[in-house]
Amino acid sequence: MRTSPNIPFIKVSKTFLILSGIIFSASICLLIFKGVKTSIDFKGGTIINISITSDNHNLTLLRDTLSNQLEKAVSVVKVQSTSHQQELIITTEYLSNETQLNLILKQIYNNNYRINKIESIGPKIGKELSKNARNAVIIALILIGLYITIRFDLSYAMASIVALLHDLIITLGIFIIINYEISIAIIAALLTIVGYSLNDTIVIYDRIRENISSNPHRKKNKLINESLNQTLSRTLVTSLTTLIVVVVLFIYGGNVLKPFAFTLIIGVILGTYSSLFIASPIMLFLDEKFNIDTEDKEER
Repeated sequence: MRTSPNIPFIKVSKTFLILSGIIFSASICLLIFKGVKTSIDFKGGTIINISITSDNHNLTLLRDTLSNQLEKAVSVVKVQSTSHQQELIITTEYLSNETQLNLILKQIYNNNYRINKIESIGPKIGKELSKNARNAVIIALILIGLYITIRFDLSYAMASIVALLHDLIITLGIFIIINYEISIAIIAALLTIVGYSLNDTIVIYDRIRENISSNPHRKKNKLINESLNQTLSRTLVTSLTTLIVVVVLFIYGGNVLKPFAFTLIIGVILGTYSSLFIASPIMLFLDEKFNIDTEDKEER
């Protein structure tokens, strides 16, 4: 018969909670004092994808010329380069008239360029998208809290929300440190992280509830530790297989999917960690602190 490992999750959880608390607090400070870098999805702007076949590869000249003549802040990034062609991404504030852009490009490159794609989002639409993205995350967390409260009890719900906030805030903190832009794709990835992390946590909670119901007289900290060890192989296998997929997506998915895949890589790692070292220990603390004992009440 296969035996479960005996890793002292609850015993070492205090150390990990302190470490997570420090990183979480640092991420909150970064969010307050520095803030996230948002893409044009939220602040409005124009992104132009162009290919040039000219011998003039001076990106500084292109950026300075565009900035001076458009009278706007301009960013130029080389996406792909071969001996015959360069592909560039130009990002600027919202352009209501793209004719001037064409004239400037023609002035620099003559006819040795091609505009592949132009995306423009007005400031008003950007603010609306920002509001909707924030509301989507808040509503998702509220509904998750209600669901877990109904299925388990309040201590489980509060602990799972803390774990989810832990994952989301630290992910945003990492983005601030590496100067990563938050786009609609990133918001979609963050909501995916919420679902992934929650699924893992619920599997562990189910096992905890089963063990508490079948062993009502044993100490809860031992039962919770036992439950974590019993579900450990499932947790690691699920996380590893998911991680392999998103790493492959990050490597081969192209520039459009890279931000989404990168967010999921961080989310899978943090979600697995929080399921083991954050959600269950906090649930135990809340249960003991506020004497929430649903299982015993049900038995009476």
